[in-house]
Amino acid sequence: MRRYPFAQSPLYKVTSPRRLAAILGIEEGDLELLANRPDNYKRFKIGNVKKRDIQEPKGKLRAIHKRISRWLAKIETPDYLHSAIRGRSYITNAKAHRADTNLIKVDIRSFFQNVTRHAVYLFFLDVMCCRGDVAMLLAKVLTVDGHLPTGSPVSPILSYYAHKRMFDGIADFAKRRDLTFTVYVDDMCLSGRDATRAALFDVRGIISRAGLKSHKCRFFPAGKPRVVTGVALTSHGAVLPHRRHLKIKEGFLEVGFLPPGVQQRTALAALISRMHEAAQLDPAWKVRAKNLEKPRSPRR
Repeated sequence: MRRYPFAQSPLYKVTSPRRLAAILGIEEGDLELLANRPDNYKRFKIGNVKKRDIQEPKGKLRAIHKRISRWLAKIETPDYLHSAIRGRSYITNAKAHRADTNLIKVDIRSFFQNVTRHAVYLFFLDVMCCRGDVAMLLAKVLTVDGHLPTGSPVSPILSYYAHKRMFDGIADFAKRRDLTFTVYVDDMCLSGRDATRAALFDVRGIISRAGLKSHKCRFFPAGKPRVVTGVALTSHGAVLPHRRHLKIKEGFLEVGFLPPGVQQRTALAALISRMHEAAQLDPAWKVRAKNLEKPRSPRR
């Protein structure tokens, strides 16, 4: 995919709401309506124990979020960013680090809910150089209840740009200490000899000064296995973590327990999906997934 600087983005220096509507392929009046209607979101909760609130844009609004997400993902980004960028993933994020050196991890608490409408407005005003009313219209269109929606396709990349100054600040900190730094949404890792508890304290300070709260802070000394964005880093390289092996095992048990029917087919589809994902780290899972996908002969 061809990448370009900010100045070549369709969203750069948009000078009027009418021009913005034309770029997005929608009538200006409809765009204003979408920007001010919270019922354009499907609201639900996910999770078994700790429930998370999800706001998912519907219909035309979702289409706009997807279009803006694609445009933002085409802008040139630093090597440290591994989320919402084609060709990068949670696996490339993990493989940037090793098990034979120190590593520190830190997340941002409730990241999307803490990326405010004002932060989104400032990104389009100061970085994308849009006119003030256009920047505010974009901020309204792309946020709900004053923050980024947790179920929108634009939130992963827009959360980065809304706090790019903070991420760049941590990248500069890492460079001065010869550390490898990666970001996957709100999951940040720094590895190297000087990735110490003191360095973790400094990184948390940068996050705090950006008005955000850090959590899930961990320090791993050299040689200790660690899991980075769902990938176990060991002396043998990047492998599937025990937790994901267990999920696949539980999936086999569930499929075997359920009687033939809709529930079994749903469980089987979920199991096959987990196995294909595991195959990105261990190709042996791909063969097993393909075998499960083969149609079975009906019992006589």
